[in-house]
Amino acid sequence: MSKMSNIKKAAWYAVENSTMIAFGLISVIVVARVFGPENLGKLSFIQALSATTMFLVTLGLDHIIVRELAKKNDDYDLIFTSMIIQIIGWIAHVIFVIFSISFIGKEPIEISLIYITISVLLATYFSRGTVLKLFFQAINAPKKIAISAIISRVISLSYLTAALVLNFDYHLVIIFIPIQAFAQFLVLLLQFFCCRNIDIKSLKYDHRRSKSLLKEALPLIGSSMLFPIFMQGDILLISSILDEKNTGIYSSATRLVSQLVFIGHIVTMTFYLALSDKYFGKSKDYELFLDGLIKILFILGFGIALTVYLLSEQIISTLYGEKFIGAENILKIICWNLVFIFPAALFSRLLVLQNLAKYEFIKSLTIAIFSLSMNFIFIEKYGIIGAAVVSLCSYILADLIFYSLFKQTRHIFKQAILSYATTIFNPPKAMKNIMNTLEAK
Repeated sequence: MSKMSNIKKAAWYAVENSTMIAFGLISVIVVARVFGPENLGKLSFIQALSATTMFLVTLGLDHIIVRELAKKNDDYDLIFTSMIIQIIGWIAHVIFVIFSISFIGKEPIEISLIYITISVLLATYFSRGTVLKLFFQAINAPKKIAISAIISRVISLSYLTAALVLNFDYHLVIIFIPIQAFAQFLVLLLQFFCCRNIDIKSLKYDHRRSKSLLKEALPLIGSSMLFPIFMQGDILLISSILDEKNTGIYSSATRLVSQLVFIGHIVTMTFYLALSDKYFGKSKDYELFLDGLIKILFILGFGIALTVYLLSEQIISTLYGEKFIGAENILKIICWNLVFIFPAALFSRLLVLQNLAKYEFIKSLTIAIFSLSMNFIFIEKYGIIGAAVVSLCSYILADLIFYSLFKQTRHIFKQAILSYATTIFNPPKAMKNIMNTLEAK
């Protein structure tokens, strides 16, 4: 893979994800500015609740499906079997979310909350419960993903604009979220059938294959069950301990950071096929290639975090306005999460490549316990500032320190520390290594 080819693919991944950022920011800004922090708090509560049970939809299969389709991209039985499994998982997810709302929610269920719940659940399925995007990631065809993203988000934002112009109620405006997910699914499905000559009647559900997939995914199911607890637990606890306004202010800052997480995934997915080939082919330049990739992710994470930190006050005031005073202090803390989140996209895939997926579960269990216990203490004492500090500490522990605890994962920690140190103290050597990675075939 040439340097120019890598850049083109990264650009297409960037198109898909940059439109995702724009879409995410617009949705947050619209809810925040038009409907206030209380309504943003309601939306954040439902989305956090949905995220904590997302494992029922994905079932830890994402990385495994990408890996298998990268090896054999015409494995249509795998695609069909995975879709059936995840449909069943989504139904369980819906039941769990609806059942949980009555226990966690403080107020009687309103019509707006019902519409928000339905919208979030539908968006969850069409964005995470199908394997079409994973298929195009596996064959390294980001252009098709980007096209689906652009079309779907134009359709969704057109509805949003019309809804605001016609003064629709909040619960009708929020429907633009599932509209986007459904439209992207349809475009991806159309492109899938256009590029593949498939006899639908020949597709079959492979019971043995499903058992094999779920057995391998068990550690990843565990980690995907626990990891969102530490990622979304702060939102749920703030909602329970404090109020919807504090939830809205805190989530306004965390959502800005979460919109930037995609960059780490862009870089990782751009080079994933080459990384996989070098690892399984026992290539001599595998370690050098990996080292350069870690440096790229570290530099991007640090550079963006520093920029957000310096401009935090302007970002909050410009996007949200005076109602969200205080969110800039949250943003100044959690922006540094990006330094650790970006390389984490690579490290998690390394665990799958190297058959060390069980450590994802151990990591998630450790971090979930740490995050929940610390949030109980810090939110009670320091409010949302305490939650932000716990968030940063959790990411440092999860995406760096954890790998030093076990012999089997210590090589990841050592390579990360060495790459970070070289980048900081020997920039010329780091840049040379980065250029080698960009130009690698």
